[in-house]
Amino acid sequence: MHGTLVRRYAGAWLTLAALFFAGGARAQDASPTPSPTPTPQAAAPGPQPVAEEVVVSATKIQEDVVDVPHSVSVVHGEELRRRGTRTLADALQDVVGIDTGNGSDNGPRIPNIGVYGVKEFDALQVNLDGVPVGGPFNPNLSMIPVDDIDRIEIVRGPQGTLYGVSAFAGMVNVYTRSSTGGTTWGSARIGGFGQFKQGYGDVNLATKITPDFTLRINGSIARGDGWQERTDLARDQLRVSLENTFGQTKMDTSILWYRDTNFWGSPTPVDGETGQIIAPFQIDQNYAVQGARVDHHVIGVFNRISTPISSHVEFENVLGVTYDDSGQIRSWITEIDQEANEAESEGITLYPKETVVYDDAHAKLNFDLIGTHRVVAGAAITYGKTTAEGHGFDFAFQIDPAVVPTYGTFPFGDNRNFSDRRTFFGIYANDEWTPVRWFTLAFGGRYDFTSEELHVFQQEVGDPDFDTVDDQRTDNKPSWGVSGLFRLVDHANGPVTAISLYGAARRNFKPAAPNLTEAENAHILNPETTNLQEAGLKTLWLDGALSFNVTWFHMIFENMVVGVLTPDGPALVNAGAERFQGTEVEIGYRLPYVEGLSIYGGYAHHDALYKDFTFINDEGEEENASGRRIELVPRDLWNLKIVMAPPTGLGGFVALRHQNHRTFDIDNFAYDPSFYQVDAGLSYDFEHFRLAVIGRNLSDSRPFVTESEIGRDQFFVSPPRGVSAEVTVRF
Repeated sequence: MHGTLVRRYAGAWLTLAALFFAGGARAQDASPTPSPTPTPQAAAPGPQPVAEEVVVSATKIQEDVVDVPHSVSVVHGEELRRRGTRTLADALQDVVGIDTGNGSDNGPRIPNIGVYGVKEFDALQVNLDGVPVGGPFNPNLSMIPVDDIDRIEIVRGPQGTLYGVSAFAGMVNVYTRSSTGGTTWGSARIGGFGQFKQGYGDVNLATKITPDFTLRINGSIARGDGWQERTDLARDQLRVSLENTFGQTKMDTSILWYRDTNFWGSPTPVDGETGQIIAPFQIDQNYAVQGARVDHHVIGVFNRISTPISSHVEFENVLGVTYDDSGQIRSWITEIDQEANEAESEGITLYPKETVVYDDAHAKLNFDLIGTHRVVAGAAITYGKTTAEGHGFDFAFQIDPAVVPTYGTFPFGDNRNFSDRRTFFGIYANDEWTPVRWFTLAFGGRYDFTSEELHVFQQEVGDPDFDTVDDQRTDNKPSWGVSGLFRLVDHANGPVTAISLYGAARRNFKPAAPNLTEAENAHILNPETTNLQEAGLKTLWLDGALSFNVTWFHMIFENMVVGVLTPDGPALVNAGAERFQGTEVEIGYRLPYVEGLSIYGGYAHHDALYKDFTFINDEGEEENASGRRIELVPRDLWNLKIVMAPPTGLGGFVALRHQNHRTFDIDNFAYDPSFYQVDAGLSYDFEHFRLAVIGRNLSDSRPFVTESEIGRDQFFVSPPRGVSAEVTVRF
């Protein structure tokens, strides 16, 4: 299989090269589309939700948001730093329709991001400067340097035409800051959360070594306690970036090293029939085995090079290589005896070592032929291999007061190891054709070749017999998309600036993750697919000061991987078909006469249900969940954010978000009640430094944010109220 993929990849390169030169012979004289330029350090700070944003995620070509036939939102890094943002969940939770919160099976600070009601951990492709974090495996969100973000672009719906199988329900593209004009600039920040005993700091420095060569360094450190007991955290990060210009060729290279340790906190068990926490469990008590933790030790090398081949063709290559030496000790509750005040848990220890290689080579062509064309065509390969060794274990504990044993003080139940190798390779092309100024038709396709080989070993301690599973799967399937955009008003001056209508249809597939709960049940699940129809209205008013956008979507999700409770315990299975549909409204207004003052908000209605899903429940009976609502998906969400961010002087923000009730379980018996959360902060900017105080969840609402995939009817809870203070120095 490897040889076949290599031959295909080499053939794709030859085809791509031929396309470059053929395009060069035919195209009219036009300037190549430049790579996206991050927001300059010296730009006016604060959110700019209503400007004619230039984004690149949706099409790999710079475009104003109002001209993109997709639902796209942008978050600015300078606003995040003003608001003291420390996690990816905090960075995304005030975007219309995005459902996220701190806490998941991957650690207390790692979110499970929901878009269009889809809240599967690997449903979204998360990129860091164009490279998928985690590669062909689950996104490794610990890689995101939140303190160094320039901007985040959220693109909803399948994006496999350009980005491959991992983007089958949407994308989150994180771009870090780069150097800007001047010889040297830098900043340093220090802050902390008082009640959580957390302290953190980061330093950013950029200096021009020569006119064409810039060195940039980003470093950060964080220490502290979590809001749940025994969830201490420690993070150290260093990123060194080299930005080079050789004539018209640009090359950026960076080396990332970090280690991230978060002691793991157990999800809270909930009664699926009442929706109440099972007594006498407490919301912030940690019932995981003492010593439970998730560690990542990562080193990565990233390179982006872009060069014009001619006046109308640009070539770009994005390369990323990462190695993650990680470890995890986790446990989840399996049996509860309330009368005896005791419970039983089982857990797993794994020490995975993951290597990922990603490369995407593509060309951008501009030419005239019955109108104008902007074509992106290329090939990409993602290779990943994970090997892991570990143990399974069981233990009993006292619930109240909690008396939980320490890891290593009881015998292991089994020894286990696994090896998983995945290779994704795709060839793609997309054309934005504008035959007349008021209409653009975009269409494209991608053909992906995917393969996976899985080996699992498990042996009970003291038992001479052992279980092994060897499974492999190959899938070769297309993804495609077509969209049309009508410009009713095209970037005019005056009260009506721009009005665009768009419609889109897209299809994507993704190889599913294997079920690795127990060796006897380990196997590669069936691929997941998404089919989306989307339509929307995008508008700008008052010379771009006011924006108003509406999106309607309908998506069928087939073979979604969900966790169910079977007679053999928790398991991951393919869930037939699900339907996600709804409407999202997004509004932004930047007051033209008050510097730095902006308002952003909106409303989303998500109607998510199982369309066709039958499974075997824990009683060994066949259960039909068709027509039931999907767990923890709110039907109605709205948010409002007011930000005052002048270059100097007093600033501040208030952010309010609401979700209505959500069902707890697949039977739809119990619901989590509606909730509100409020964040607010004050800051004062001087010429060279900033003082800030930020309050998180001032309403002290504690909703459930994510259901555990390894502990059925067990949920992670939103952090309590917290207040932090920061000092930032600019030089």
